[in-house]
Amino acid sequence: MVINIDGMATVIVKMKTCDKTHKITVTATEDGNYAVKIASDCPKIAAYGKRLSVITLDDIIDFPKSRIVAGDVRQDISSNCLAPIGVINAGWLEAGLMTKTLAKKSVDNEIRFVDDSGEILP
Repeated sequence: MVINIDGMATVIVKMKTCDKTHKITVTATEDGNYAVKIASDCPKIAAYGKRLSVITLDDIIDFPKSRIVAGDVRQDISSNCLAPIGVINAGWLEAGLMTKTLAKKSVDNEIRFVDDSGEILP
C-alpha cells in the first residue's frame, strides 16, 4: 500500500512470512536529502529505521552504492525482508521518480510463491 500526502510518501510493507508490518515514511528536507521514519512491530526494522534516518537521492537511485541496502545499516535484517525495498519505493515517490498515478496502479505489487506449473503453493 502506498500513500502520498503532499510533502511525504508513505509505504506500508506487510511481511506475511514473519507476520510483521512496517510503515515507512520518506520526507524531502530543505537541504535536498530525505528523512526516513519507520514504525514497525519488528524491533530489527525499527532499529534499522533509526540507523537509516536520512538518505540522499543517490541512495534512492543507485542500488549498489545505496545506504538503504548497505550491510552496516541493514545489519541483522533478513535478506528476504521487503522493508528496504519499501524505503526505496517511498523515496522514489517522494523524489518524483514515480508518479502518484503509477503508485495507485501498483498498490498491490506482490511476490507469489509458485510450484513448477506456476500454481500458487498449496
